This record gives sequence, C-alpha cells and structure tokens, in this order.
Amino acid sequence: MKLLLVDDEELSMAYLKEVVKPWGYEVITASDGRQAWGLLENEQEPVLAVVDWVMPGMDGIELCRRIRDRAQGNLIYVIMLTVRSDKEGLVLALNSGADDYISKPFYAEELKSRLQVGRRMLEYQYTLSCLTDELIQANQELHRMVAIDGLTGIPNRRHFEERYKEEWRRAVRDGIPLAVIMIDIDYFKKYNDFYGHIAGDNCLKQVAQVLSETISRAGDLVARCGGEEFVVLLPNTDSVGAVVVAEALRSAVNRLALAHCGSSSQLLSISLGVAAGLPQQGDNSAELLKKADRALYQAKAAGRNNVRIYCE
Repeated sequence: MKLLLVDDEELSMAYLKEVVKPWGYEVITASDGRQAWGLLENEQEPVLAVVDWVMPGMDGIELCRRIRDRAQGNLIYVIMLTVRSDKEGLVLALNSGADDYISKPFYAEELKSRLQVGRRMLEYQYTLSCLTDELIQANQELHRMVAIDGLTGIPNRRHFEERYKEEWRRAVRDGIPLAVIMIDIDYFKKYNDFYGHIAGDNCLKQVAQVLSETISRAGDLVARCGGEEFVVLLPNTDSVGAVVVAEALRSAVNRLALAHCGSSSQLLSISLGVAAGLPQQGDNSAELLKKADRALYQAKAAGRNNVRIYCE
C-alpha cells in the first residue's frame, strides 16, 4: 500500500522515511501541501498519509479539507502530525478531515500501530467500495434484463408502460402532443404453422431490428408487447408526424422481402394503427392506447399491410 509522507522540514522527513522503511510500504513524499495535493488529486488507489500540520502555502488542515472534498476522499487515511497536543488542536484536525492525530516527537511503534489501523480501515473501505460498484453494475444489468424482451433484444411491454407513463406526464406538463403506433405482423400464426417456430422467432427478430433501425429520434421507443405485436412511442409528435413514421416502418418491413406463403402478397407485412393527441390534466392515459388499438383493428379490416389513424 502507498504511504505518503508530507513534511516541509528536511530532518523531520528524513527521520520519517527511516522509521517507516522496514514496514513494507510504497513510500512517496511531498515537501508541502500543494505538492501532496498534486499527488493525491487523481489517485484511485487507497493511500495512507502522514501529514505535518504546519507547512508553507497549503498547510495540513487545508490539505485534509481538499482530500475530503474529492470524490474518492474516503480512500485516503490521514494521520496529522504536529507539535500540538491540546484538545482544541485535536478537534480542529479531526474536523478538518484527519482520521487520526499523533504529536511530535512521536514513538515509532505508536506510529506503526496507527498506520496498521489505517491500513485495515482502508482495506475495508476499498473492499466495500468494490462490492458497492459490483452491486450497482449487477442492479443495472438486472434492470436492463427486466426491461428487455429476451427474444428480440428490444424493450418489452413493462419498459414501454413505464416510459409511456413518463411521457404522458411530460406531455401534460409541457403541453406537447404524444403519439402511439400499434403494430401487428400480418397472418403470423400462418407463418408459424407453415415455416415452424424457429423461423417464426427469426422473423420476429428481423422485424424488431428493422423497426428499431427505422426509428431515428433518441426519445422514440420501439417495444415488443408480446407475440407478434409491437408498439412505438413517439413523444412530442402529432398525428401527421406519426403517420409519416408509421408509413416508414411499413415500407421498411416490406423491404425485408421475407417470404410468407400465407399472405396474399406472398411476402411478410405489417399492419399499423396510429393515435395521437394533446394530453390534458385529468385525461385517462389508457384511452390513447385504446385508440391506437382500434386503428390497428381498422388496418386489419381494410386488408392489412396498411396504416390507419384513429378518428373519432
């Protein structure tokens, strides 16, 4: 472990280095607070520091305060070294961020013991920090897994519902439109029955990919609702813009040119229902989804492979 010695007096520094030499630390030195801060400012590993209180420029008290203000200040254990032995000095040193305090002249074995305590504390803090980082990463991965459809790799219904609630609230607050597109793969049951479920799964993956690639804005969302159903969320989009997006999605799937003998065109296609509105305080957010679903039903009734927009 690194041990930083900070003292502006050459004799005192020489004595410190001689004392700690046999204790197995990776010793680094600084002759004042500013030099010490330059060494510690971006340090990512645990460091023990023995810091003299009185130094020109930046003293030990100011150095301690800066250490505690940095993001990883808890990975630096500071022992303040000073000729002061009064209670007021002890309180000031600890309040400034020092972890321990030892008076000059010091007893070598006492310093050794205090450094050992500091080392144990740092090892505990470092282990805890690593475990915390691992836990955060695991939680992020779990959240990602919960929000992603396992087959297609795009957001699932749960994630869509969360985002939809957020965007609905934002639309009400900011007075902006919100649009939804419901999508269904045409005659997908026939596709599965003829080509098999493995081919059906591959079909879903390809459709999901092309839908995601066609949606260009960062705030837009494509999700799989289940089976052969998909949904698109378009924040700050009116009915005209939503229809343009829907037609682009329909054309993109047509360009896949996937064979489908159960379709009249002999190619895989999708039907899309569009609904858009300007949400108001007190409106039922579920109504917009129902409207998009009704529009999808109309698209199917009209022969499929087309876009329909909900009209009152």
